[in-house]
Amino acid sequence: MADRTFELSQLLVDVLRVEDVGALLPAPVTYHPTCHSLRLLRVGDRPVRLLRHVAGLDLVELPDADVCCGFGGTFAVKNADTSTAMLADKMRNVLGTRAEVCAAGDSSCLMHIGGGLSRLRAGGADRPPRRDPRLDPGRGAGGESS
Repeated sequence: MADRTFELSQLLVDVLRVEDVGALLPAPVTYHPTCHSLRLLRVGDRPVRLLRHVAGLDLVELPDADVCCGFGGTFAVKNADTSTAMLADKMRNVLGTRAEVCAAGDSSCLMHIGGGLSRLRAGGADRPPRRDPRLDPGRGAGGESS
């Protein structure tokens, strides 16, 4: 079974040999390569290769991209202060890109970073990146509520 199981970017790039999926997103985007994708799945540059083919997308490099966002499941609970400090560094780097979207292949990282940015926004941050409404839980691919 393992030899037939792939992370999405691995399936698209390596198995199906597709890098341009016909996507359109006219926005500056930064990419957070997750610890899981870097260390366990070893997806390499596949997600970035896919993003580079999205029409209208301006891919903005994330400083210290390979540094953990601080979530790590129970790590964030058992080591809350460390997790919060790691998240603050990641958010500072994301905000520094001035990107409107922060992309990642792991919903846990997106939840952690998005939650932190939402708390910043509630406190009056200048211009946090927007989240694509199509990616919000409870919404379909077209952005409609389910």
